[in-house]
Amino acid sequence: MCLRPYELEQMIRTTFAAIASATALVAVSEPMDPPVASADTVKDALCILTRHDHTIPQEEFRCDFTQTMGGAYVDSKRWAFIFPHSEQDKTFKRQNTEDFIRWRREGQYTLTLFQSGEKPYEPGGV
Repeated sequence: MCLRPYELEQMIRTTFAAIASATALVAVSEPMDPPVASADTVKDALCILTRHDHTIPQEEFRCDFTQTMGGAYVDSKRWAFIFPHSEQDKTFKRQNTEDFIRWRREGQYTLTLFQSGEKPYEPGGV
């Protein structure tokens, strides 16, 4: 197929017009203020990782915690953990208390997260 210069020019104009129209349609159809995602995020929480084989010492580190309807995500400079809601009580157990959230993967590790960023005061404790 061989196009004459004016046919090629017309084809390019038509293509650009179609792209511009599609772009304008997308811009208009997107809300100006999209709704806030239904996720809760806590920055700079305190995490404690304990391995069940005790070959590596317990680690304490700063972490970020995000919770959605689909599960929980814990992220730090060194570690990233994903706890899908669909796997709860199958591949891990979750414990929620007033002071912390704890995930336990039997035979592997326990991750404890303090959203306040510090361990709670324990009378008579160390």
